[in-house]
Amino acid sequence: MFKIIISKYSNFLFFARKADKNFFNDNDLRNYLYNKNIDLFFYNEDDKIWNKIKKVLGEKKYKQFKKSIASQKNKFSPYWQQNSRQLFLWKSYFESNYFLFKQIIYDMKNLCDVKHFTFSRIPVYLIFDPFNKYKEISAWFSWTQKESFIVVEIPFECKTPNNFFPLSILSHEFFHLILRKNSDLMSRIKKIAEENSELLKSVLNENISNKMLVEELLISSFIPEGYLNEKHLDIKVAVCNSRPRNLLNWRKLIAIKLYNTEKEYINNMRRIDEKYLKKLVNFIKKYKK
Repeated sequence: MFKIIISKYSNFLFFARKADKNFFNDNDLRNYLYNKNIDLFFYNEDDKIWNKIKKVLGEKKYKQFKKSIASQKNKFSPYWQQNSRQLFLWKSYFESNYFLFKQIIYDMKNLCDVKHFTFSRIPVYLIFDPFNKYKEISAWFSWTQKESFIVVEIPFECKTPNNFFPLSILSHEFFHLILRKNSDLMSRIKKIAEENSELLKSVLNENISNKMLVEELLISSFIPEGYLNEKHLDIKVAVCNSRPRNLLNWRKLIAIKLYNTEKEYINNMRRIDEKYLKKLVNFIKKYKK
């Protein structure tokens, strides 16, 4: 089963980071929230988060941090009361699609040539985001040798849907983690990014490394823009022939251009190889501005 975590403290800290500075009138709190050394610990379970923050900040600053939170948390309570129920509905949504998700994981493991990956051990933190104007969820992953997790950010009024698209967004983040289980494949991605450095730099004006750009386009070519969506979630791959102007456009374009190749690799249980990566780069060369 999924390891889905709904933490009030994690939600409070996320909320406090994004809120207008006039909402939380404690400058110490805001300073601590933007401390890069504790950023990754905001999403751990409640019984662990404080010990980790204490180790980073030290005894004195830790007490100040706790005091700042105590003075501001009442402002957060109305938002939590209003939205925590919605988070539990999202938890039920993901859990009810567990077996469908398991099939997607199976294909992703084959593509990455990874035999051992237990997705039920990866924490998935649900965080509501009242400051997101778009009624679509977003997700991101964190990976280290010792700890990995995924965060799903859910806008205030975003209801659980009657389709499987959020499942494909979550699958995309798990793909990143599975990929990291194959060090040889990650090295190949790094190598091809270095070999095409000038090309990749000219593709986007967005703040993304060449290696991550290749990785994003690779994963997106399968899900959520590619054939895995169609195979498991009954979501057709969108036609996209225009020249791409941003990362999302590139993801859609690569997915449709590699559609037949994706289908062949998945249905014949082929592993992602150098041939696939070179084909991806060739399409970038062809459709770059």
